[in-house]
Amino acid sequence: MPSAQPLSPFFVGLDADGTGTHPASAAVAGLAGADLVSGDRLARSVRQAENAGLTFVSFADALLPAVPGSPASARLDAVTRAAFVSRTTTAIGLVPQVPTTYPEPFHVAAQLASLDIATAGRAGWVPSVTRDPETADAYGRPAVSDPEREARDVVQVVRYLWDSWEDDAVVRDVTTGRYLDRGRVHYVDFEGKSFSVKGPLITPRPPQGQLVVLAADGDIAPAAEQLVDVALVGGSDVAAVRAGAAAARERSPRAGVDIEVVLDAGGRSGVDRLAELDAGSPPGSRTPWGTGALRHVGSAASLVALLIKLATPGSDGRRPVDGVRLLPAVLDVDLPVLARDVLPALRAARLTAAPRPGATLRDALGLPRPANRYDVRVSA
Repeated sequence: MPSAQPLSPFFVGLDADGTGTHPASAAVAGLAGADLVSGDRLARSVRQAENAGLTFVSFADALLPAVPGSPASARLDAVTRAAFVSRTTTAIGLVPQVPTTYPEPFHVAAQLASLDIATAGRAGWVPSVTRDPETADAYGRPAVSDPEREARDVVQVVRYLWDSWEDDAVVRDVTTGRYLDRGRVHYVDFEGKSFSVKGPLITPRPPQGQLVVLAADGDIAPAAEQLVDVALVGGSDVAAVRAGAAAARERSPRAGVDIEVVLDAGGRSGVDRLAELDAGSPPGSRTPWGTGALRHVGSAASLVALLIKLATPGSDGRRPVDGVRLLPAVLDVDLPVLARDVLPALRAARLTAAPRPGATLRDALGLPRPANRYDVRVSA
């Protein structure tokens, strides 16, 4: 009988944006003003996540705050924040969210390629869709009627642009003064529903070839080619997320689960903490809090048990899901518990491993480096 294929690493990511995913997280953490956007605070959180052995951290982004008047809107964009912490980390993946609905796709491709260069191949991308008309007004553009199709077009052309330079296009020949081989830089001519892009990218191909694309399942309209490397699913219970992950694997090589976490911490139960957070939600925010993700409220031990259940292979030899992204209610409260009690238990169970310095995010996720679509030496 043929030998079983080795399992891909079980990844554990973390949304490390702001003060936490709960709208009352800043108030409960006692942060205001400049403390909310402190670069030192951001770097400290990401280093703590790296030391804990998390696979990657993600950073949310939006032109307008989710809660009108929220001080969390006073922040740099997600790519800039990821670039800021890229030189203070060596192993953890850095995955900014970049909207696809209104920003220029060419600029998105160049920004993300530059981030992958800065991180030596540890960058990813969460392409998000924007459905509110207020953001369209802020860009001075008419509202996009089909944001999922727009997302498909943007991700598709960004992937083309990343491939517009072959891996060895840069020659740096000092004797002749030649920087690149023009024959290995390719012209992209893409026509989408609401935009067109012509010409090659202005930066070389990223170290990973293609950055890892992680997206909420359903945010990107179906395409003939694979556009998403890791689909992120939600659900109200384990059965729902298992079913969602199984369906997502038909379109993406990896499927992960978003999990909101409110852990027992500081001598208080997760239930009590969540009640306090919901009661302190600012006016205009969603109450009760919820992102559509699977939710865990309780002890670190019960979270470990949940993750082991999701990571344990079934009779077919495959895990129900390939990994998780944890969405802490309050980053400064929940991250220390994750680092102290959850990640060590998962490593002890041999389910996950800390990413290695020098490895790419693709390496950490068990994804191969893709061939360049324009390289005839590969495609022939």
